Amino acid sequence: LTVEQYDNLHQQQNGLCVICKQPETHKFKGKLKRLSVDHCHQTGKIRGLLCNNCNVLLGRAKDSILVLQSAIKYLGG
Repeated sequence: LTVEQYDNLHQQQNGLCVICKQPETHKFKGKLKRLSVDHCHQTGKIRGLLCNNCNVLLGRAKDSILVLQSAIKYLGG
């Protein structure tokens, strides 16, 4: 992904995470991080830009739709 492609994607998403629709708030060494480039680990296809929290969420769930659906069901009571 080139800087220009990242900037275009960032603009398309209005500078917000594609999942939670919030701007990045995570800092590293006192500096606000950029949104992370998310991609499918099987195909390599770029899916969008994510904030640190949503990127970690997908990573911890190992991109498993079943795990995430189970979490949604659990949260719904």
